Amino acid sequence: MSGDRGDGGYSLTEIFAIKFVLADVIIVAALLFAGPLYAVAITALLVVSVFLVWYLTERVGGADEPARESVDPVTELQRRYAAGELSEAEFETKLERLLDADERAERANLETRELSLERDRS
Repeated sequence: MSGDRGDGGYSLTEIFAIKFVLADVIIVAALLFAGPLYAVAITALLVVSVFLVWYLTERVGGADEPARESVDPVTELQRRYAAGELSEAEFETKLERLLDADERAERANLETRELSLERDRS
């Protein structure tokens, strides 16, 4: 039961599945040996811990990736060109590719993400 990551570790989904199986065993044992009140308390603690782990993984995962607003590709190209990340030739080449892709999408009747470009025909 190895993870999809290829490093032999467990994926987050597999960890949660293992945790739930172990939690079920603990809850049944508490119900049998300690009584229903302890089983309810342990169940509540396990549910809270699952939500806490989920919250922390979402928060930590979000911290690694900077929050990016939805920016159209042309604006991103302009930003990179203005910042000096792209030369004029690179900028023009990438812009040409975007225009071509937009035209192909229009011909195929596909809606592009808020990208309405018109090629200068002159």
